[in-house]
Amino acid sequence: MDNFKLSSEQRKLKISISSTERIPPLKGGRGMFISLLIILSILSSCNETKEIGPEVLGYDFYPINAGEYKIYDVKEIRYQISGFDTSYYQLRETIFDSIPALDQITYLIRRDIRASESEEWESDSLWTATRTANYLSITENNIPFIKLTFPVTLGREWDGNSLNSRGEVTYYYQTLENPAIDSVSIDNHIRVIIENIEENVTGIDLKSEVYVRDVGLVEKDYLTYKKCTSSDCGEIGQIIAGRALKQTLIEINNEE
Repeated sequence: MDNFKLSSEQRKLKISISSTERIPPLKGGRGMFISLLIILSILSSCNETKEIGPEVLGYDFYPINAGEYKIYDVKEIRYQISGFDTSYYQLRETIFDSIPALDQITYLIRRDIRASESEEWESDSLWTATRTANYLSITENNIPFIKLTFPVTLGREWDGNSLNSRGEVTYYYQTLENPAIDSVSIDNHIRVIIENIEENVTGIDLKSEVYVRDVGLVEKDYLTYKKCTSSDCGEIGQIIAGRALKQTLIEINNEE
C-alpha cells in the first residue's frame, strides 16, 4: 500500500513558537557583547516553526492514493410493509482521477458492484472525496456529507449536513470497545457516530462508520426503519420502510 500523501498546502501546518525567557545582562564590554549574541540567538529561535505531521491532525484516517481500490463485503436489507429483502454483494471503490480547484483537490471514486467473487464487476455510481485542512467530505449521489473533521479528537462534534440542504445532524467521534475486523484486532481506529436514535414507537435510526489510520473506512453499520403509528398504515408497530447495511473491508490494493 502506498504511503500516505498530502497536497503541498495540507502536508504540514506550522505554528510559531515564541520565547518569553529573559537573559540577565553580563557586566563589562565583553559581557555586553556575549549578551547581545545570546539575545540575537533567542530572537532567531522565535522565528523558528514547529511542524505538525498529518498523523497528529488525523489526515491518515482517510489516506488518498491515486489508483487505490478497496473491496467490501456488503449485506443489505430493505424493509417494506409487505416484508423485507436481503441481498449480499461486493463493492469496489477506486480512486481513479482528481480535479484540482483553488486550494483543494476533489478525488473521483468509481463504485462497482458484483454479486460474488465469480461475477464480473458492474458500474454502480460515482462519488467524490474532498479533503481540506479542516474536514473530509464525501459526495454520495450528489449529496455532500462531512465525514471527518480535523484534528480527530475523541468526543468532537460537527454538523455532517452543513454542506447540503438537509437538516442538521450531529456527528461525533467515539472509540471502539475491543475493536476487530474479521476477528483481527485493530489499533489506531475511530468510530464516527452519525445517528444514535434507539428503537422507539416510531422506529430506529442507528448509523456509524469505523476508520483506521493508513487504511481509511473499514466498516459501515446502518440500521434505520419506520414503524406504523396509526391504523391508516396497517398494524401499529409494524415496520413499513427502512434499510439495514453492513459493509466490511476485505481487501485493499492499488491498480498502478
